[in-house]
Amino acid sequence: MESNNKAIRFDKMVKDKENDELGLFEKYDDILSEIRSRIIKNGALSVVDIGCGTANLCGELSDKMDVIGIDQSLEMILYAKEKYNKMKFKLGNFLDKPFRKNDVDIVVTTYAFHSIKDDEKKEAIKYMLEYLKDDGKIIISDFMFENNIEREKCKNNLYGKGRQDLWSAIDNKYYTNLEELEKCINLLGCKIHSEHIVNFTWIVEIEKIKD
Repeated sequence: MESNNKAIRFDKMVKDKENDELGLFEKYDDILSEIRSRIIKNGALSVVDIGCGTANLCGELSDKMDVIGIDQSLEMILYAKEKYNKMKFKLGNFLDKPFRKNDVDIVVTTYAFHSIKDDEKKEAIKYMLEYLKDDGKIIISDFMFENNIEREKCKNNLYGKGRQDLWSAIDNKYYTNLEELEKCINLLGCKIHSEHIVNFTWIVEIEKIKD
């Protein structure tokens, strides 16, 4: 199916460790499983998955809860629909204003947040919070640096190995500065908990506090 080539390539990429020199998708399945368990443990009945891709994260939850996947790639959505026909989908991205307000238990995003710039990340967080009920949660799993010092260390390390190409692959995206994200979340009056998982991947939970 030609229209699904991008989606098929994506699913192959996250499984294929041979070309993943930075280890970006190491423990991919384990991380998705962990996030699913957190969603279930939270007692969620409604989930919005932004940058859902081919629904690898939430597809299997769609039998038991109301799951809406949002992605800006029609190819991804069409392929995801074939895999999980009970899941709902919407074409869109992080910077679309919420189409539901204050009635979602969990907003989740995996391996997608690094596609938007730092100032856009702040706007995206505000929109994600608008979806949520009071005490709802945002769960983000993505590529991050703890701060600019760690980012610089990584750059120097790769340059020292003559791997400017690998640094360029990182620098062409917008890996989250966790220190800056925490400042943003604190200013919004929310709780944040972050956990380093492997290589560049962190899981961050943001809790919306009742006014």
